[in-house]
Amino acid sequence: MAAPGSMPGGREDIPVPQDDTIRDAKLLARLYANPRLHRLVPDSLAVEVAGRVGPAMRQRRNPNERRDAETFMRQLLQHTPRAAEAPELARRWLAQKSRTGEVFWRPWLMDRARIEGAEHWEAARAEGKGVVLVFGHIVGAWLMPGILGTKGYPVYIVIGPHYYAPMPRGYEGLALMHRRVAYGENVLPMDHIVLATSPPQRFLDILAAGEVVAVAFDAPGRAATPFLGRTVGFGGAPARLAFETGAKVLPAVPELEGTQLTMRFYPPIDPVQFEDHTALRAAIAATFEPIVLARPEAVELAWIPCPLVTEVEAKEVPASS
Repeated sequence: MAAPGSMPGGREDIPVPQDDTIRDAKLLARLYANPRLHRLVPDSLAVEVAGRVGPAMRQRRNPNERRDAETFMRQLLQHTPRAAEAPELARRWLAQKSRTGEVFWRPWLMDRARIEGAEHWEAARAEGKGVVLVFGHIVGAWLMPGILGTKGYPVYIVIGPHYYAPMPRGYEGLALMHRRVAYGENVLPMDHIVLATSPPQRFLDILAAGEVVAVAFDAPGRAATPFLGRTVGFGGAPARLAFETGAKVLPAVPELEGTQLTMRFYPPIDPVQFEDHTALRAAIAATFEPIVLARPEAVELAWIPCPLVTEVEAKEVPASS
């Protein structure tokens, strides 16, 4: 029997599910999690209504949500010029969360997504080397592989092993399955979906073949990184991979305006310009600072506590991180 998360027959690089059964999902949840039913309401109307009424509906289910949103915005912005705007930005964050939640169940919106900054993609790949595409949990990290796959941009996406672990119960399981399939398996070749727990050589092989591997810059970790006026703990993999292989780093961010999706590329970062991967990691984070500061309401709270506000001390971090 093959190990969980691997493909029998020697295709160890292709993840397979351990158990996709979703238990205890109520009828209402299953209906809402059916994308075909979302087609019954026009996209623009549905997203607009979600932004207006969604926060109040969720507040009834979780009376602490508004308070938690204000706490998050206050922590995120406390060392920035926008600190005083935290209460208003928390309100906008809740509305954005509701709009993004509605877009999530409308994967056909990717068909008319736009690519901005395509020249930066071309510049990063001009030498024929591999590229480390770095993205953040902004708007929805799930949009990145979905848009790029739909638009024909070849990318290997690094994802957590929980996508192929036994599915959670109820609506959470329905949403996780939809995210995995609609924004991953339906738009990317299966061998382009790489588990974060894969051996390091897997990522080195992808880059050595001149391919693009996408890794979140803001995944939690213990690698001390300056960000928005504090030192936080990020994972060190993107900078380490780029520095060790000489691969250009290509920042990318999904954007959402109404129902219009855009994937925006930023100028590539050349690792040869940095003394070590620690300096490169700081440069990557610095690229995302103005993006987050311009639209803090678009930040996706993918982990609690959020790595963007979780402070660490440099002495806690091994020199090899």
